[in-house]
Amino acid sequence: MGITLSSQEKKALVKFLAIYILSAMVLVSIIGFLYYNKEIVSIDNQCSIEMSNKAMWIEKELMHAQMENKEYKFNPASKTLSVGLFDENGSAIYSNLDSKKVYLSKKAYKNNTHEYHVDKLEDPLLGISYIVVEGSEGAKQKFKLILLIAFVVLASLVFVGFVGYFLSKQLTAPIKARVEKLNCFIRDSAHDINTPVSALMMSVSSLKTKAEVDKRVINHISISAKLISQIYNSLSFIAFNEKDEVINEEFDLSELVKESVKFFDEIAWVRGNKIVCDLESTIVNMDRSRIQKVINNLISNALKYSYAKTEVNIVLKDHIFSIKDRGIGIAKDDQKAIFDRYERKTKDVGGFGIGLDIVKTVCHSYNIDIKIDSRLKEGTTFYLKFPIS
Repeated sequence: MGITLSSQEKKALVKFLAIYILSAMVLVSIIGFLYYNKEIVSIDNQCSIEMSNKAMWIEKELMHAQMENKEYKFNPASKTLSVGLFDENGSAIYSNLDSKKVYLSKKAYKNNTHEYHVDKLEDPLLGISYIVVEGSEGAKQKFKLILLIAFVVLASLVFVGFVGYFLSKQLTAPIKARVEKLNCFIRDSAHDINTPVSALMMSVSSLKTKAEVDKRVINHISISAKLISQIYNSLSFIAFNEKDEVINEEFDLSELVKESVKFFDEIAWVRGNKIVCDLESTIVNMDRSRIQKVINNLISNALKYSYAKTEVNIVLKDHIFSIKDRGIGIAKDDQKAIFDRYERKTKDVGGFGIGLDIVKTVCHSYNIDIKIDSRLKEGTTFYLKFPIS
């Protein structure tokens, strides 16, 4: 399924890509500039050597013709180099140079299209005092180099832009999924909180119209208040877990379980369920309120996912707490994921998907091992192995 971005997310994505591509362009341009300067020096050196060798070769030919008293035949055959021979006054004796204006006072110079090497002879040969070599290959190589660097920079920017867009999509995908889960959590929270609140309001209205107190109405109020209290406890733990002070103390875990069972007895009765306990005195040294949240969430889940008119069995022996329900069960592939925050494998019953996340967080902090035994349509058993103090 594709991810649809909002207008603000699209703007943020465009800004990210612009900054990413701009920074990449600056970096690639700097590298290209440094490479260009390096190659230019190499090209200039190569052209200088070629023109210098050409001038030496012509000087050798002139010297050979003068020694043998022969006529010098001007034949500067070369695809890349042109030659001009000048007398002491700067007049051209032989020349196939493209440029009509030559600077004999310089040893080497260049313009936009050519490079020049000027070799002044100490002793004129056959009336020739200056040998000028003109080359255009350097300018051509520089132009090709500029085109190559421009192409590489452009290709790099296209590649970087594609990679940046791909990475940004990969980065936003889990964020989008997380936001979607959070949106579902907010919607479900509003729905689940509305149920006990509506029941409270109806019960209070009913009390106002009756002269005598109806025990059933009081019972509804009690159940609704407990449901809201459970919701509040879960939400407050998620919001303030890192800020709350942890106070460890020794207490009997079996007594704490009894308190939790008593808290949920009315809720279980309304749903036709029964909580059956087999508890052994177990002393632990932990934060009482956090462990209570663990027990409460496990009992709440067991009641929530049990079939009607079934038992929920709680056993506490040998520092192992187990709670078994007879309900819809959990598929083996889903048993690990159910501990993730906002994760819910079914929407047939209420819940926020944070209860088992709280259980996992608290158990991890106290090195309490968690195991699950579950079969679809048969039920689920959670095992918590408490460390021995």
